[in-house]
Amino acid sequence: MASGRAAAEAFAVHGLRVLLVDFDPQGHLTKQLGFRQPPRTADSLTKFMSGGQSCRGVIADLVVKVPGDRFGGRLDLLPSCADAFLLDISIVMDRNRQATLERALRPLEPLYDAIIIDCPPSLGLGMDAAIYYSRRRDGEKEGNSGCLIVVQAEDSSADAYSMLSEQIESGETDWDINVDRLGLVVNLYDGRRGYIATSSLKAWREIEDPRVVGIIPDLKEQREAVRAKTHLFSYAPHQDQAIALRRTAGEIT
Repeated sequence: MASGRAAAEAFAVHGLRVLLVDFDPQGHLTKQLGFRQPPRTADSLTKFMSGGQSCRGVIADLVVKVPGDRFGGRLDLLPSCADAFLLDISIVMDRNRQATLERALRPLEPLYDAIIIDCPPSLGLGMDAAIYYSRRRDGEKEGNSGCLIVVQAEDSSADAYSMLSEQIESGETDWDINVDRLGLVVNLYDGRRGYIATSSLKAWREIEDPRVVGIIPDLKEQREAVRAKTHLFSYAPHQDQAIALRRTAGEIT
């Protein structure tokens, strides 16, 4: 999630129009940016992915502008909604369920230069839809789209990475697509935790493809920014974690 915000800032600095899509039912991104999740009865991304028959408006009505001068009015958010927990049930019968996210977001694509999806921490149908959306389109330059994978320097994260990699590879085979791996971001790293952290970081670096594009330190300012319901680049723009995030964004933009 943090790396998504960093990439968004890098794009915005270059004058690009960026949409953040909070695809996680927990809504951490939405809440940290100071917004509330819409009620379950309201229109939502989940409902538009399900076909939109019960929606009262269009998906553009859900988009909100991230406040502040830093992004020059070019950074928007499509908030998470609590009904995202029901996504798998909502799209399971769709014949092309892997394409439901693309179908829902298609009306927004002409309005933005970059769309960043903050994915759920689960490997269900929602993740399938996100993987399919991140594929390289016909005629698109390699690395222009793809997956940026956030991990941590611990054994459980390595297990989760293996399962996600298998899901991506399975999707590539089943749907005959290519999904570029933009890199690994080792988040919340603290070498003072000892051998587990340092050996895990070494193992991530040894993967090489995808390579580690960023190491984000575990510092208190990020948690303070969450409590303040703002992004780190406003709360502590010159702190080491913010600097690391900008470097990470530079590696993939």
